[in-house]
Amino acid sequence: MAKIESVEGTAETLANADGGILAIDPKVDVDIKMHARNPVMATLSRLADVAGAQLARLTFKVEIKGPGAAYSASVVPALAKYLRACGFAETLDVTPGSEKATYKPASTGAPCLTIGCYEDGVIKQLVGARGNVKFTGKAGEPVFAEFDFLGVWGGLTDGAMLTPTYESTIPPVFLSASFTIAAYSAILAGIDIDMANTLHLRNDVNKPAGYLSTVITNRDPNGKFDPEMALVATHDWYGRWKGGTTGALSLGNIGSTQYNRYKITAPKVVYRKVSDAEREGVVVADTAFQLAMNTGDDEVVLEFS
Repeated sequence: MAKIESVEGTAETLANADGGILAIDPKVDVDIKMHARNPVMATLSRLADVAGAQLARLTFKVEIKGPGAAYSASVVPALAKYLRACGFAETLDVTPGSEKATYKPASTGAPCLTIGCYEDGVIKQLVGARGNVKFTGKAGEPVFAEFDFLGVWGGLTDGAMLTPTYESTIPPVFLSASFTIAAYSAILAGIDIDMANTLHLRNDVNKPAGYLSTVITNRDPNGKFDPEMALVATHDWYGRWKGGTTGALSLGNIGSTQYNRYKITAPKVVYRKVSDAEREGVVVADTAFQLAMNTGDDEVVLEFS
């Protein structure tokens, strides 16, 4: 469950309407800073530590899929608010018959979330949370968005399980993806794209947990894939790396059904490292890459249509 905060760092009340996402492997990791007290005394015994500032991380992953209905202000992918809290700006095109929802990186305006993790009648809460997202795809499987949120620890309470309406669409699988890099149709088994956001918790002595909220202070979008090695004349992996040559990346559409299909594009990909490897006896160019800006706030685009 998550809700965009109307006041930064102030917890929202969560309701059924704030659910709807099918989270996989959610895990909350609480960190309460414990401060040792070790004054000079006539004993080797220690005084009790003092509890201080309180933060928490929440990690989980979700299938990337659409809502199955025309996009509008009230109909967006279930993961939309989580993407926005990871620094993506949302743009909706509601042209009848060709509606779409587009997500691009933004340098300002990312909302923060109150997030509740419900575990058999116990609620773990993060407040003022923002995060990072990594997209991971393997051939023949659904593509996942892996989220890592950092926030103020909002405490542990007892509470009844909510009953949200979950997004019922079936996720499209990573097939017939029309993948190209620099106009070359590389043969690969999978791809990872990491927004690599830098997260910073804002200290605040006026708050009971010692923090106000998390902010995104930087990002370094990057990724990796494992294409089969090609002839130099076809695609010069090492030459492009050596020359710092940029090329556009295009992936998708993944899925063929309207309102449950999406594509990922990036205008300028730069190879950072190319290594010899093999995949079941096939030589591959194990490649790490940067997603660079074109005009700014456009390193990668996720478009649902």
